[in-house]
Amino acid sequence: MGILSLINKDVKAENESKKVIIALRVMYITVLIAFAIDLALAGVEAWMASGIKILIFVSANILLFVSTYFCKTRTASVLFMLFLYFWIINFIPVFGWSAGLQNYFIIILLVCFFGSYGKPVYKFITSGFVLVIRIIIIMLFGKVESIVAHSLLVDKLMQIANISAVFLAIIYISYTFSKDEKEAEEKLMKYNDRLKKEANTDRLTGLSNRRRAIEYLDEMISEQNGSPISVAMGDIDFFKKVNDTYGHDIGDVVLKEVAALMTRMCTDAFVARWGGEEFLIIYKDHNGDEAFVKLEELRRAIQRMSITACGHEIKITMTFGLSEYDFEKDGETAIKEADDRLYQGKENGRNQVVY
Repeated sequence: MGILSLINKDVKAENESKKVIIALRVMYITVLIAFAIDLALAGVEAWMASGIKILIFVSANILLFVSTYFCKTRTASVLFMLFLYFWIINFIPVFGWSAGLQNYFIIILLVCFFGSYGKPVYKFITSGFVLVIRIIIIMLFGKVESIVAHSLLVDKLMQIANISAVFLAIIYISYTFSKDEKEAEEKLMKYNDRLKKEANTDRLTGLSNRRRAIEYLDEMISEQNGSPISVAMGDIDFFKKVNDTYGHDIGDVVLKEVAALMTRMCTDAFVARWGGEEFLIIYKDHNGDEAFVKLEELRRAIQRMSITACGHEIKITMTFGLSEYDFEKDGETAIKEADDRLYQGKENGRNQVVY
């Protein structure tokens, strides 16, 4: 089993955060590597002066690493913080204040906030405790010299090793937890987008629904700067007869086929299902005459289309009412005018565009 497999192995306890446990394992390895570098730089004299202490803390590091496979998250976090406390206190006198072991308090502070999911008040209390211990360490060991004599170069290399370990730990913990927050935020945004899309979409046809159509028209009117807007209301002729003759399932097929044709042909317009067999089309940057030409093309295409469903071949037609928006109207008035003209077309024989 490789080192990555050991680090990523899940915990036995149920409902525990694997992410926190993995972070603790990485921290144990990081601390052990930094400790090994310090010992190598300090040389044999460090072993001669503190050999038993070194063996105890190396053994403790390994045992506590193993314990992460069995401990709950909170327990593992507390054990790790205690381990760092005692490691710092015992080895500042060995390597000296300038070696930078006191910087590991930053890791303890990060574990206070990210190592458990308790109430914030407990995290702040624990952080306060960390601050108190840090102040005591300064008072007890500030500027203490190493018990092992070593050169200025070795002293600087120890500082580099320890501050590098702390920085790597900060980067790892920050990335791990901020990544989850970012992923959760992106997931929430996608979920909200999906809800918004569902709220604005007609499920049967996939077109925008009435609510979205009104919003879109209001947006176009508010953004209008002299460019024309035309509104058309269309209705499938004798659609009730289709439902009564062939059933509502085939009626749904007809609605979907009409919606698909409108989508293909109205690439420069906004198409929505207004309700039932009625559809609303909004032509941006088209005056009434231009929109009339487009609607005539659409009407003829619908008249030519043949819809096959459950062995039945169905032919339909549509009637459209068209209105051009101007500053004397609002969006609701433009829609009502288009609807009124639609019913004029119905009364005058259907299968036509009334403008």
